[in-house]
Amino acid sequence: MFYNLKNNSLYISMLLVLSLLLITNNFSVGVIAITIILSLISIFKNGVTKLNSFDKLIICIFFSYFLGAIPVAIADGSTLRYFQGGARLLLCLPIYLFIRNHTEISISKAIKAMQIGSIIGSTGAFLFAVYQYFILGMPRVDGYLFSINYGYLACSLMFINVSLSYKSNMKLLLYFAATAALISTVLTFTRGAILAIPLLLCFAAILNFKYISLKKFLLLLISFVLISITVYYTSSAVQQRTDFTINEVSYIINGHVAESSSTGARLQLWVAASYAFKNAPITGLPYSEREKLNQQLFENDVVSDWVATVARGHAHSQYFEMLASNGIWGIISIIFIFFIPLYIFTKHYLNNDSIIGFTAALFVAGFMIYGLTEVPLQANLIGSYYGFMLAVFFAIVHQERYPNVEKKS
Repeated sequence: MFYNLKNNSLYISMLLVLSLLLITNNFSVGVIAITIILSLISIFKNGVTKLNSFDKLIICIFFSYFLGAIPVAIADGSTLRYFQGGARLLLCLPIYLFIRNHTEISISKAIKAMQIGSIIGSTGAFLFAVYQYFILGMPRVDGYLFSINYGYLACSLMFINVSLSYKSNMKLLLYFAATAALISTVLTFTRGAILAIPLLLCFAAILNFKYISLKKFLLLLISFVLISITVYYTSSAVQQRTDFTINEVSYIINGHVAESSSTGARLQLWVAASYAFKNAPITGLPYSEREKLNQQLFENDVVSDWVATVARGHAHSQYFEMLASNGIWGIISIIFIFFIPLYIFTKHYLNNDSIIGFTAALFVAGFMIYGLTEVPLQANLIGSYYGFMLAVFFAIVHQERYPNVEKKS
């Protein structure tokens, strides 16, 4: 009975994590925590079946971010903050092991749960966004999060809807939900999320090059451009945000980086992070040392005075942050948490025409783009969500690759 309860709870947790992602204050994290506990209980009671090479690679993926932070934490000797991102990924490993080793998971039920959850979550996020933007008059939608994080998660939901619509009998609902999530993303005016949309659409087209003719691709591209132009000329807020970005790029091109208050500021933080990596390429540079280094860089006219005031020398990029804080171990961790999963999912889709492979590839690619201008995996909700979805995706891919592997019950 307990086993059956946990078995069904997996589908419920998939549905709830996506449903509650943007319309509640961290309730998705609570669902993930309960799922982790149930997974650990099952593993403790039933043990773990023999692991194959695929399992061992997945375990390395979930451990990599955490292990990569150990050298700098030892060098610092005073904070556990370095483990924030890695710990959330590592805690989701039992979910993978439980599904992989103890459950003959129904892939169709899992997909259905994710479809319903994504539809509910996207629709709820849209209503939340409309309420905040049009009724409360907020300049940028943020829900219970920062507008940047809300934008990333809304964009993620959009592409889960898009990818899960493939061969689905809920296609119209998923298209509606994808549109709702798209509008929610735009209303956050998060450029990192908005710019990710055309990039992910192009990636999706590349993955489906066998099914999309050049004529159809050009038609989609022209439609996207026309819609973008229409939105620009009909929305003063979009127009202001776009013009602001164009002005920033102009400042940077003309060598006035410090006058670019957003994009230029990030570029300077990336420069500072690069210097941090040069100073400590093996262990990474502790936060206190990064703050001192940024002050020195300001005094040497390498960066502006604002960079010297940024707490912990925060790099505003998943890549540069891990480069500066974790050194060479950060590079290894980046490869394991982004590039290897993307390769696994992309290959699985291309070889097996797997809807989960397609969905997972777009999911990871999205976070690779979001990570260019922010450090999303350090955030509690986003880091937990990324770890949970990776665990689910990897477990289903394992089921599809090794359908006859003996399971424990």
